[in-house]
Amino acid sequence: MSEHYHYAEGAIHHDHKQVLHIDQVNGGDVGKLLGAFFKQDAEEAEVVEEVPTASKTASKAGRPRKAGKKIMKSFIYQAWTEEETNMRLQSLFFGLLQLKWIAEDTKQKSFLSIFSGEETTCRVVWTGEINTLAELFKELVSRKQYVKLPEGESIWVMVNARFWDKEGNHEFGNDRLRSTSTPTGSKETIDLLVKIMNPDLPLESLREMMQSQR
Repeated sequence: MSEHYHYAEGAIHHDHKQVLHIDQVNGGDVGKLLGAFFKQDAEEAEVVEEVPTASKTASKAGRPRKAGKKIMKSFIYQAWTEEETNMRLQSLFFGLLQLKWIAEDTKQKSFLSIFSGEETTCRVVWTGEINTLAELFKELVSRKQYVKLPEGESIWVMVNARFWDKEGNHEFGNDRLRSTSTPTGSKETIDLLVKIMNPDLPLESLREMMQSQR
């Protein structure tokens, strides 16, 4: 269980104050994210592959690395149980695939590894806009604090270390990530992705809300 949350063990956690503005999300995006939930359901029974560590190859093996400080750390995400942690990360993964915000050949185990809290060499190719990536992590890390940073690292150092730009072989750069503007057309979709990572919001409730808006 994450140290960020403090509830009695075995309690059922529902955030009744959570307002879901699903009606403000683009209908096509709702459909894509709902498809991600069903995709996650279909693979739920499968054994989740071993999360790669520093000894594993990067998600884009053979692609050149930009010279500079090599960051081997990963983000830290923990829900109430290991099973729920995997479910939420898988839902986020499939959602980003459906939205085409990450490369279509991204491996699930590589994606999960960048939230494992363990050392990793994996990087995910971000095919969406840079301000969308920056806003997503501002919400997850800085505002909602569902995702934690490894000790001694800043948000932009970590985002830059774990994501490539859409060309697949270049870093975004800390300054470029830091100076992005708030996206307008995708803000509600980002908020929906962030809700997937809220351990107090049952995934079933979120899925039912999306189904009602299709």
